[in-house]
Amino acid sequence: MAEIFNTNQSKTVLAKFKHKIDGLAPADDFEKQRNSLIRLVIGSMENKPEQWDELCQINIQWIGDSFINRLADEENELSKERLDDICSMCFRFLFELYLSMKNDLAIEFEAARRFVFNNVESFEHNAKEQIEYAIRDMPVNIFKAIANSDAIDSLKNFNAISAKAEKLKDDWDSDLSEREARVNSLKESLAKYENAFNFVGLYQGFDELSIEKKKERDGILLWLRVLSVLIVSPIVAELVFVYLHLDNISTVKDGLLVSIFPTLSLIAISVYYFRVLLFNYKSVKSQLLQIDLRKTLCRFIQDYSDYSSKMKKKDANSLDKFESIVFSGIVTDDGSLPSTFDGMDQIEKLIKAAKS
Repeated sequence: MAEIFNTNQSKTVLAKFKHKIDGLAPADDFEKQRNSLIRLVIGSMENKPEQWDELCQINIQWIGDSFINRLADEENELSKERLDDICSMCFRFLFELYLSMKNDLAIEFEAARRFVFNNVESFEHNAKEQIEYAIRDMPVNIFKAIANSDAIDSLKNFNAISAKAEKLKDDWDSDLSEREARVNSLKESLAKYENAFNFVGLYQGFDELSIEKKKERDGILLWLRVLSVLIVSPIVAELVFVYLHLDNISTVKDGLLVSIFPTLSLIAISVYYFRVLLFNYKSVKSQLLQIDLRKTLCRFIQDYSDYSSKMKKKDANSLDKFESIVFSGIVTDDGSLPSTFDGMDQIEKLIKAAKS
């Protein structure tokens, strides 16, 4: 929007010219009313420049600069012809304001407009032509200028623009739906990957524990074999020794009696620890079995949880059985574990019998 009245320069020009009009002495009633019209319009332009800029755009483009320059001209005197020309310009702005406003003009402006309508013949030739143009042709030209403006062209093309906007909206909706579908698909995939990763991590934890338990089992099995050999070795050694000394058995009899008690003690202790290791071996095998069960459960828990989530509407504890197995401690049944002094009473009785 072009602005011509709402500037400091224009306000200064309007104020100075209004002061000049106040200092004039009109020769007759026509000049008095003419000067009053000029003063009324210029005073309103000075006080409400935004309104005149907004509603008088056509005449601002046509005569705006010429009007301000005519008011600012201080070299030429204010003759009747010059004042009539300025009045005709003021009338053009006033008439466009009248045509652009939704409401009627104020009483004083309406009176000024009617003054010009009723006294056209009293103006000088150039001013008279401007007034007749404003009354007869200017409304049509204003309408033509508005009808050919960009805003009206946009209204003329409203249907095409609306169809284009509708198509663009449909394209956006379609693209948005596709993107939303892809986002939802990625979301589901990420959720599956997250669950799968959690269960893979749990499975790996059980697998690492299984490896440790297998090492423990292999170590116990090794010591079981060692103790098996250790239990049998003293007996075999005694038999071999007796076999080699059958000819002089009476000579080595005392030595055999003395060595039999340490041998039996060694065998008894070895048997005791063999029992302990055997129990630990069975316990480790049981633990490995439980760990393998947990590893197996971790492989199908994701599908099982999806199924059970549907079943929770009927049964809220559908995963309790799984959780009680997977997250329970590894059972080590120590109810049959032999105590440290288990079997010592038999060894004590054997020693007392030998002394007697």
